[in-house]
Amino acid sequence: MLARSENLPWFALAAFLIVAVLVHLLAPVLTPFLAGALLAYILDPLADRLEGWGLSRTVAAMAVLVSGGLIVVGLVLMVVPLFINQAQLLMDRLPQYLGWIQREVLPTLTGLFGISADIDMDTVRNWLAEHAQSAGNAAQQFLPKLGSGAAALLSAAITVLLIPVVTFYMLRDWDGLVAKVDLMIPRPWHDQISRLAREVDRVLSEFLRGQLSVMAVMSVFYSVGLSLAGLDFALPIGMLTGVLGFIPFVGATLGLALGVLEATLQFQSLSGVLPVLGVFIAGQAMEGMVVTPYLVGDRIGLHPVAVIFALAAFGQVFGFFGVLLALPMAAALLVAIRHVREAYVNSPVYAGRYNAGFSSSGSTMSTLLETSIKSLPLISKGKVRDIYAVDDKRLLMVTTDRLSAFDVIMPTPIPGKGAVLTDITKFWFSKLAGILPNQLTGDAPESVVAENEREQVAGRALVVKRLKPLPVEAIVRGYLVGSGWKEYQEKGSVCGIALPSGLQQAGKLPQPLFTPSTKAELGQHDENIDFARCEELLGKDLAAKVRDASLALYTKAAEYALTRGIIIADTKFEFGLDESGTLYLIDEVLTPDSSRFWPADQYVVGKNPPSFDKQFVRDWLESTGWNKQAPGPVLPEEVVAKTAEKYREALSRLAGI
Repeated sequence: MLARSENLPWFALAAFLIVAVLVHLLAPVLTPFLAGALLAYILDPLADRLEGWGLSRTVAAMAVLVSGGLIVVGLVLMVVPLFINQAQLLMDRLPQYLGWIQREVLPTLTGLFGISADIDMDTVRNWLAEHAQSAGNAAQQFLPKLGSGAAALLSAAITVLLIPVVTFYMLRDWDGLVAKVDLMIPRPWHDQISRLAREVDRVLSEFLRGQLSVMAVMSVFYSVGLSLAGLDFALPIGMLTGVLGFIPFVGATLGLALGVLEATLQFQSLSGVLPVLGVFIAGQAMEGMVVTPYLVGDRIGLHPVAVIFALAAFGQVFGFFGVLLALPMAAALLVAIRHVREAYVNSPVYAGRYNAGFSSSGSTMSTLLETSIKSLPLISKGKVRDIYAVDDKRLLMVTTDRLSAFDVIMPTPIPGKGAVLTDITKFWFSKLAGILPNQLTGDAPESVVAENEREQVAGRALVVKRLKPLPVEAIVRGYLVGSGWKEYQEKGSVCGIALPSGLQQAGKLPQPLFTPSTKAELGQHDENIDFARCEELLGKDLAAKVRDASLALYTKAAEYALTRGIIIADTKFEFGLDESGTLYLIDEVLTPDSSRFWPADQYVVGKNPPSFDKQFVRDWLESTGWNKQAPGPVLPEEVVAKTAEKYREALSRLAGI
């Protein structure tokens, strides 16, 4: 029997095929629901952003939906009359164009190639008149025939009306729906399925949120550019070129053909055609070198023939909305195929080791105190994490089972701790993505190390973007505890921030406090700093961004954790910048190592509650009289077991794992 890790992609592919068959059978019913889910996925970051500004999820979803609807209606009201006017202009000029073809083009073709052709203009005019009359008759006959098509018309109307309704409810409940799906994943397969989902999300984000922006930008560019070139039908040709730009080569080729044809008919000279050609050349250069790299990033990786096939296949099944679903669904399938291929290449079947007696069972993860990865250069060894360079844009961050307390690494590891911290960080990265982008790349850690090193990274490592870390740690305190409580008793303040009198130990603060600190070298203690010093280190604008982001992240996380029976008393965030100066959330996020978690059902103001984090170890260390200098004492077996249990309970409560 194959190992679980090798079986999973085949299981995922089988599940996908079953779902695909069901989708095909239910296609007429599913269209509004699939369209609503697609729109909810696209609009979720906007709703998250509004939610981060203090709006309730329901109000945020309604605001996003209403705003989007008003924009669509406004565009329709502006664009449709222009299309109608230009279509009428084309019909009016068609005889003129045909006459020019008869006078100029056909004699030229006859002289060059010996082609003889003639156009009877009277026949063309009669044909146009007959079809204009037919259009009028069709309009007059529409009402009598409406009854026979009432069922189809009603079905179409219901579909159109259902889409905004479905979109609203899915957008409002999106985070909950994702969490419920996550809870349904079998726990032994959770890491791998989550990794697949993250990669699919990355691909879909590149296409849906990026390519739609590219289409809009290029539609405006071509429409304006062709208008400046003097083309009468600039708007329909420009918009058609921009909208079809998501099909490789098709949009530009069709737009170029239509533009040159219209320019030839309109200007009837090379001098009129050249500016139109210039617009398309400039448009392709701008799209390929500027717009797409900036808005989309890497291409989704589909061959042009696969793109055309996907459009035809999904369009056949789902009609118009199938065209919208085609590329993202094909890209998602591409991710699954990549993983199936990876599993196959790494399987005993491919290696020629498969036979009836072959067996490979997944082994349990061993405790990891130190990493020993030789295939990648080591960048640094932190208190808990070992960081390696994958290339000039990515890092491998491995979370060991080391435990640090009072800035000293304990000699005793906590079994499974690294995997728990990694799962919690991945959970929060996903949960908080609407507030701030994070450093995850979605790449599998096993894919960047040697085969004999995969066990060291399995389930406990992340491949992350290589960013410039900020020289401060962003600490947010929501409750009065620890060193903050000690300072408050002495000075009535926390990190120099004055607080009202009469507050109690473990009491909730009037509002969360942002109390930054410097990042100390290994073995040294972090130093609390005031906001003025933070501004000196980061600059005023960046310091304000870090403060606001930290408070927004803490607020959303604390509200969610409370629904899971956990109080987040305080936490520490770290941030980094990319080359363009964009702020990213990095390192560990809201883990038991960087936060203080309390069980809500045992919380009592006035005393320090029991915790889910390494406070259990801190309390034991305090009781031993240890001087808080290296080396740390060996932890007794019961402390190790209890601490490991606390870490696992935190993960279970927060993420349901």
